[in-house]
Amino acid sequence: MAYTRVKPQGDRYYLCEYESYWDPKMGRSRQRFLRYLGPCDRKGNLLATPQPRVGSVHSAFPVGPLAVFYAAAEQLRLRQRIQEVLRVDERQAALVLTLGLNQAAARVPLLHLPDWFRASPLPGWLSLDAEELTPRHFEEALSGLCHLTPAKTWEDRGLLLQQELTRAWRGSSREPAGAYYDITKQAYYGSHCPYAQLGHDERGTAVVVGFGMVVSKEHYHPIHCRTLYGGQNDFLSVAPTLEFLQGQGLRHLTLVMDKGMTSKANVAQAVRAGYHVVGSVKGWSKEAVAYASRWPGEKIERSEFVVGTSHGGAVYARAFTGPLMEFPRLRIAVVENLSRKGEDRQARDLLLQELEGPVPAERLKEIRAELGDVIVPSVGRRGFRVDPTAVERERALDGRFLLFSTDLSLDGREMYRTYFAKDAVEKAFRTSKGELSLGPVRYRKKDRLDAYATVVYVAYLLWSWAERRLQEKYPERHLSEVLRTLESVSWVRFGAGKSIREWCTRLSKEQKDLLIALGATCCLPAA
Repeated sequence: MAYTRVKPQGDRYYLCEYESYWDPKMGRSRQRFLRYLGPCDRKGNLLATPQPRVGSVHSAFPVGPLAVFYAAAEQLRLRQRIQEVLRVDERQAALVLTLGLNQAAARVPLLHLPDWFRASPLPGWLSLDAEELTPRHFEEALSGLCHLTPAKTWEDRGLLLQQELTRAWRGSSREPAGAYYDITKQAYYGSHCPYAQLGHDERGTAVVVGFGMVVSKEHYHPIHCRTLYGGQNDFLSVAPTLEFLQGQGLRHLTLVMDKGMTSKANVAQAVRAGYHVVGSVKGWSKEAVAYASRWPGEKIERSEFVVGTSHGGAVYARAFTGPLMEFPRLRIAVVENLSRKGEDRQARDLLLQELEGPVPAERLKEIRAELGDVIVPSVGRRGFRVDPTAVERERALDGRFLLFSTDLSLDGREMYRTYFAKDAVEKAFRTSKGELSLGPVRYRKKDRLDAYATVVYVAYLLWSWAERRLQEKYPERHLSEVLRTLESVSWVRFGAGKSIREWCTRLSKEQKDLLIALGATCCLPAA
């Protein structure tokens, strides 16, 4: 409950507003100051309304997202860990942290990074004099992550930093023993670069640089991020990644890989290294066709084999043990998606029906390409016929695919859940390419790109850590949406007389609750 109080000072009186509230710790009622109302007489009659004077507004900086990521960095003691691992001073460690914060919150080019740093509250947060900063200082910070030694060997201390930060987040998280690995290719813009090669990205064939990322199973925290040659086959990247995971002391993981990486050699190497692999069987060899069609629908479409999907639907997954990819024993799951089964069957039946009537030559070519092995050459006017045996074989495979696991203890439902949780790493790359702006890549030197991979690791660790904190309080909300809500929070510098004051724009209740949940209110001058 609010009330006013007259406060005398010399021969003058001032009216202030106070509030009574209950303090549960003290077990009694207490009072707190709310605001100054202005000068008054001894009876409390207001004589004038106070008119605060502001000389000018010096700057306004959008601080909401930056405060969230800086709070995450503080919770992880990132600056101290950077300093210890890279063996640099506090200033250099602060600049490395700034590179990660910029990647997460702003994506300002290196050339303009000193100006962004000076305009932000980071000089105060990091106790750093920013007036003499130049792009060269941030380039030196990148060199601290990776550089060429006088002996002409590459020293990539960024990998050591990734190892230490992985150890840090694992120490406060009971993550299940699973990891997801995937690769993305990013367009390269610039002159010669050893990593830039002709490869494929979402645009098609182009000059690209590859990035490989391993993330954890539950909270999607990064375990490893490395630069790859753009033209390198995906399956060739698995061996060095396994070596890195072993070097980190990460044992007994279940690695989930995409189709492009699950060669016989990679699976064998993972098993030798002490890891299990879950993957999808690629192609329709005679062996795969036999396995996928081994059960009729009524033998697999049972309640004991059903598993819910992330989109609210369901599939059926039934497993058995058998030889595959020249391995004598693998766990193999036949997965059937009823909605996909219906779509496949209807699409093929409609094409077969269309073949019964007159079809223009161009359309006939398209239909034959879509039907594939169902159409076989034949003597006659049309030169082909529909093979009934092939049609029945295709019907048996409608809506089905195969998963495999080197862990023979898994059932079909566990294999499905494990494999399709690989959306985690795909989500990580979507975030990295979207909100964290992984590309386009413009670094030209090898050491800069290797250092940049660690910057991306730091940025994604800040992102995933903040999202984990958020979902502890708001499990249905996503960090990208929350950051948009906090975009209007600004850090304002204004002149008052001879001094410059700093303040934060007034927070809505939603913004304040979100910042409290993320542990970021302590970063703001007023919350």
